Amino acid sequence: MATYRVIDPKGDVVETREIDAADDAHAWFVDVRADNSELGWRMEVEHDGEWSFFDDTEGVSKQ
Repeated sequence: MATYRVIDPKGDVVETREIDAADDAHAWFVDVRADNSELGWRMEVEHDGEWSFFDDTEGVSKQ
């Protein structure tokens, strides 16, 4: 189980939750920012006391 948090465009933590699978975490992230109209939302995952960005590229490669 890992701890994830959602951060709004202003940099404020909106919600934190422990989730078993990355796919479930992504679904939760989409639900939290349901209107999807504002850029800058992000999700981070905690690992060994450090927070890292959780990639939400939806399968798109950046070139």
